[in-house]
Amino acid sequence: MYGEALSRPALLLGLDAGGSGTKWALARDGQTVASGVTLPFTAALLDTPAGAQALTALAAGLPGRPEAVHAGVAGLSAGSPRAAAVARELAGVLGLEPERVSVEGDLDLAYRAHLGGGEGVLLYAGTGSVAYHVSAGGAVTRAGGYGYRIGDDGGGFSLGRAALRVLTDDLDRGVVPSGALAAEVGVVTGGLDWDTLRTFVYGTPGAASVARLAPAVGKAADAGDVRAGALLTEAAGQLATLAQRVQARVGPLPVTATGGAFRVSPLLRAALTRELPGATVQQREHAEAAARYAAAHLSGS
Repeated sequence: MYGEALSRPALLLGLDAGGSGTKWALARDGQTVASGVTLPFTAALLDTPAGAQALTALAAGLPGRPEAVHAGVAGLSAGSPRAAAVARELAGVLGLEPERVSVEGDLDLAYRAHLGGGEGVLLYAGTGSVAYHVSAGGAVTRAGGYGYRIGDDGGGFSLGRAALRVLTDDLDRGVVPSGALAAEVGVVTGGLDWDTLRTFVYGTPGAASVARLAPAVGKAADAGDVRAGALLTEAAGQLATLAQRVQARVGPLPVTATGGAFRVSPLLRAALTRELPGATVQQREHAEAAARYAAAHLSGS
């Protein structure tokens, strides 16, 4: 029995950490055995109480102790001092030797989960948005991805913000917001009066609260709400522009789109393919890909 335990394949942890949440996957022998979502974690949260809370919650929520970890974390680059600091924090909270943990940017993780070097342009729309290309030699060309305070047009935060603008425009005109968009947003915010909206938007720092409204926009559009449908069309145009900016620099490579924003409605996916004929929308679990990459840390052990 003891010999069987020793020969059992290693348990590997993959992380896809961002501003809306941290997706994790545990894999053994190439198969995912458990997965989940815990608190948001980004490079900006390192050495903050929120960051410590997120890592503690991650460790406490895992149903097993991993033997190696690979993580894609928003806001950093592989090999940077920040990446090394995040790797040390992960190793400490999970009780692992530092050499069993590796960290790269979430975009680098996403790119190689979908494309090989130089194969195409990755258009990622989650909480934020970015178009990303990695050449066969590793050179990065990107457009967007500057965060919600500067850009992120077409992503989840942008969709939520646009919905709030539509509804607060109603309030400015003295009109009670109505229709499917108002109803779906109200379910998430708890109300559509300004006091309630203000608490929802500004009561929690960062982009996560507003990004939570993106699925409401999708549901309303699916129900035939004209204003919600227009917001999805606008978002598709903004995302297409990002991809085209990268194509203008690297050549007319094919576009692969992915990310949580494309899950809010099939109408967004359809609008994108109208804006970018030939583009494909492809969903893969990046945390599961990261778990497979963690196997590299077991060689020779």
